[in-house]
Amino acid sequence: MLHRYTVFFVASSLPLLFASQVAPNMARELDFWLLWFVAMVLVGLPVLFAEFALSARSAATPWQGMQKLTREADASLVWRIFAVLSVLVAILIASSISARIAVGAVSQFPDVFRTVNVPTLGLAAGVSVIALILSLLKARLLPVGMLLILAGSVVALFDSSVSVPVLTAPSLGEWAQAVVLALLCVGVGSGLYWFGGVSIAPSLMQAKKSLTGYILPIWLTQLIFGAFALLAGNALVGQLSFVMTSLGMLLIAAFLLYYAGMQLMARFGMIIGVVVTLVLCMVLSIVPVQALLMALIVLSLVAVLSLAIFSGFVMKISHLRKTLNFGSELRYNLWRVLVRIIVPIAIIVAFVGLVMQWLI
Repeated sequence: MLHRYTVFFVASSLPLLFASQVAPNMARELDFWLLWFVAMVLVGLPVLFAEFALSARSAATPWQGMQKLTREADASLVWRIFAVLSVLVAILIASSISARIAVGAVSQFPDVFRTVNVPTLGLAAGVSVIALILSLLKARLLPVGMLLILAGSVVALFDSSVSVPVLTAPSLGEWAQAVVLALLCVGVGSGLYWFGGVSIAPSLMQAKKSLTGYILPIWLTQLIFGAFALLAGNALVGQLSFVMTSLGMLLIAAFLLYYAGMQLMARFGMIIGVVVTLVLCMVLSIVPVQALLMALIVLSLVAVLSLAIFSGFVMKISHLRKTLNFGSELRYNLWRVLVRIIVPIAIIVAFVGLVMQWLI
């Protein structure tokens, strides 16, 4: 496993996967850029600190770690739902990738699939099988997947024109899209950073170093690639960029299935873990793309909300203060206000905005 750099590959890849779906054509609106940056600062960054703090405190993967943390805090077992949600979100992302590749392939190469006469659902299931096989390689192909997606996005941008963003009237729906882009599209709250940094964060804690110097570069990576993904979301996807991006997405899906499978096997044993991963992957891959996206957004926001509430209200103050090891008490208190008050309010408002968008 690529212990030290896995988190950076995750931070680079996920924005390129979902920005075009969550915020299509929003790069033209300057107010959306501002809302997204505010969401990255006030929502994404505090939750990222919380995720790494829990990782360092537990020194285990999300499923095992939440068991340990809930025992330490004498908390209800209901808070372990975050571990379940992290697995579901990972499999949903992988399944969404399979479905999108299938739909895109039929759209980009209609003559080929008209001749072959393979249904889109069957193609999506086949892509999922390939991803499951590639997941046996663990995280080895993750950097290759990130580079392929990046290259495909660059090719698409060269074939398109980039317009200067203009200021428009902000809306509740735009705030909802900005929050989703700041959370789901960079994997915050999914447990992926917890999983990727589990071997590093505890060592920093033991050395009595602040987690800030480790977390901020990851957040800046999310910011840079998120901005690039917003621009690429406006680009026209040709056959070459589609093939390159799809190959990269397939490798990312394989890593996500490995991540989910590892947690399930650690909790339920190898046989049950493999069977559950296989069944969920195959069943979800044939669900319509838009339905998968809606389920993914809802579960992701619920996972972040549970993580924020657990970190801000359930965990003992002394435990997280010692783990985060901020340079001053003021910084810790600021983080605590953000994760206890601002993050939950922002997510609830985003929920309202999403429901209004979906109902209209």
